[in-house]
Amino acid sequence: MAHQIKNLPDMINMPKEGILSITVEDNDHYKIVLFMMPEGQYLSPHTSTMPATVQVIQGKADFTLGEETHEVKPGDHFYMPPNFNHAIRAKEDFVFLLNLNR
Repeated sequence: MAHQIKNLPDMINMPKEGILSITVEDNDHYKIVLFMMPEGQYLSPHTSTMPATVQVIQGKADFTLGEETHEVKPGDHFYMPPNFNHAIRAKEDFVFLLNLNR
């Protein structure tokens, strides 16, 4: 198996509106997705059937986890269990890495 090194900053292409996602890796064990949200973009409350981690790459956002809302910033990292309700509102152009574990 050949290993491929990917540079995340080179993959960032902030949309003018809407949400852009790029799959970085997808295999039997996990799926890693780079998300880009322009300032003001909102992702309504939803859940995932898989446990996940989020790592903030760029910008700030209000990230609602269950009943609590947190302002997240570059360098922040957190875990979400399966079926955990969450939502996002970008306060600035916002980029994060989502790792879904299978």
